[in-house]
Amino acid sequence: MAFQAEISRSNPTCFLFLVDQSSSMVEPIMGVPGNPRKAEFVADALNKTIANLVVTASKDTDVWRYYQIGVIGYGKTVQPILAGNLEGERLVWIDEIYSNPLRIDERTVKESDGAGGIVEVKTKFPVWFEPMANGQTPMCAALELASDLLAEWVSANRMSYPPTIINLTDGQANDGDPRIQAKKLQSLATSDGPAMLMTLHVSSNQFSKQVFFPNNSESLPDDPSRLMFEMSSTLPLTNKMKATAEAWNVTLPEGAKAIVYNAGIESIVKALDIGTRPANMR
Repeated sequence: MAFQAEISRSNPTCFLFLVDQSSSMVEPIMGVPGNPRKAEFVADALNKTIANLVVTASKDTDVWRYYQIGVIGYGKTVQPILAGNLEGERLVWIDEIYSNPLRIDERTVKESDGAGGIVEVKTKFPVWFEPMANGQTPMCAALELASDLLAEWVSANRMSYPPTIINLTDGQANDGDPRIQAKKLQSLATSDGPAMLMTLHVSSNQFSKQVFFPNNSESLPDDPSRLMFEMSSTLPLTNKMKATAEAWNVTLPEGAKAIVYNAGIESIVKALDIGTRPANMR
């Protein structure tokens, strides 16, 4: 059965994030004035996801090389967007990610005080890349670059848990039909299964219906959303993935596709958490 390989230092896995940086990402998420801009919220959510991956790869005081991480931005340019000491790097080991943030911000978050109240707590927030919104949406070129990177990776990691690609976008490709490159990307495989491509469509309209990991396209509203459905993988419903979904009060149906359409703030956080929980770790 696919998607069961144990993740270890001798058999790591890979997470590759594709980030839409087109001009429309400057608009507020869900189209609600006062909400964070889509580019800013996606950057925050993804930086937090990378920090969570550091935590899951940590043993005692060390960060073990369970994962390689890449972040590709596509807008005015299509290129890796990790910043600082990691600028220009395509795939980076998780311990190198940990050791080389661009900076560490101090954020204030609200938490329960354990007695029914809420308190504000200061916390450290590592940042590996900055938000940007400029240009069009060359999604096909981003998927093509992802294929080039991961063709090398699967060749070097034949026995590993397959790579996970998460594409965060608020619109349609303007450089062709992305299903072509998506199919090429999903043809890359290790002995444990094919690369898994997830599409997170970031909401621009609070009144549009959200569709969360559907197993058919009937609930999707139009041809562009159905195209996204077709280009996305079927979710590998590992026990770990299903348990993570259940912790978010989400039930994943059999045959669920790896797409969330018109995702709002909470749904992006949920989907990133569900999509980055691999099956077995040593």
